[in-house]
Amino acid sequence: MGIGVPIPILDEETVVQAAVRDEDIVAQVVDYSETYPQRESGSLAELSYAQLKTGEISLDGKKVPTASLSSYAMAREIAGILKDWIRKGDFLLTECVQKLPSSDSGIVFKGLQEKPIRFKKAV
Repeated sequence: MGIGVPIPILDEETVVQAAVRDEDIVAQVVDYSETYPQRESGSLAELSYAQLKTGEISLDGKKVPTASLSSYAMAREIAGILKDWIRKGDFLLTECVQKLPSSDSGIVFKGLQEKPIRFKKAV
């Protein structure tokens, strides 16, 4: 089915921080056939999730279909199941199993090389 992770909402401040609308989340539109194989950065546009969820966007006057990589309906179903489990007391939070490593743990992570996003026209 899928994986659901409940976010504990303990106060109003957490609600405000967790409540993000699709209009407020943006994503880059990338032509993976060109930029990805060449390991180049580049973006054709920056659109909100709300725009992408309409099923169609316009790039340089051309209509382009859009689709999600995950199922919003399935996510809502899983959230509903988790909600029922929490209400019934069947889903309980546990004590910390293992703490995340701190900066002085000696663990070294490989850094991610960030490149600036260059907007370019679609062909």
